[in-house]
Amino acid sequence: MTDTIFDSAALAPFTLTGKVALITGAASGLGKATAGLFLDVGASVVIADLNAEGAAAVAAELAAKGPTLGIGMDVSDEAAVQAGFATAAERFGGVDVLVNNAAYRGKANTMDMSVAEWDIMHAVCTRGSFLCLREAVKQMRLRGGGSVVNVSSMSAQHPTIFPNMHYDSAKAGVDAITRLAAVEFGKDGIRVNSVLPGGMATPGPDKMRAAQAAGGAVIAGPATIPGRNPMGRIADPIEMARAILFLASDAASYITGAELLVDAGFTKG
Repeated sequence: MTDTIFDSAALAPFTLTGKVALITGAASGLGKATAGLFLDVGASVVIADLNAEGAAAVAAELAAKGPTLGIGMDVSDEAAVQAGFATAAERFGGVDVLVNNAAYRGKANTMDMSVAEWDIMHAVCTRGSFLCLREAVKQMRLRGGGSVVNVSSMSAQHPTIFPNMHYDSAKAGVDAITRLAAVEFGKDGIRVNSVLPGGMATPGPDKMRAAQAAGGAVIAGPATIPGRNPMGRIADPIEMARAILFLASDAASYITGAELLVDAGFTKG
């Protein structure tokens, strides 16, 4: 039996060696998994989260893998986003990769949803993606290009949980940002793509069920059905992180404006 020998030069485009990545919502779940994976493949990583203590703790936890920086950042606040990217530039010289992962996942019934509930969802998901992209583009232009990966949802294309109108529409907005930014900034060598996850084994679903048990919106819809996708299982966050890595890396150098479904075939079933 012959040992498999990998061509390191052929695999180099799948790494982020020498790149600086800023990941929002990275104190837990998918963001944390993505930060760890990016460090494994050579990136320096800025772990940004509304929970500043959580971001610092994750940065300390992952520091043995490579250069990390944990910062508190409210992605819905323009001044906070500008300050966060300035801190990243001060520490690492600028950002080459942005992962817009931060999200708000509160559930509310459509007919009695408050305007405030609608607004906070869009403030975090769509405004936050816009603000972070804009600051990233400023730095990427100075660095000769870069890659933005927006974390959307399969719900942007296919209703999966009811009630979820504010979330689904916000994620559809994220995909619109992806398409428009890909066209606008392609000339700058900046690629912009979306990953559209299906369900993941993260703290989010547990929080949703706890909120329902406490008298919140009753959740229904196809995504709540056991064995809901052709593969019959829920994803581990690292499986989503690998898709994000692909789009962030030079392995996807000719891909921009794409919306990559990572949902175990749910929306095709």
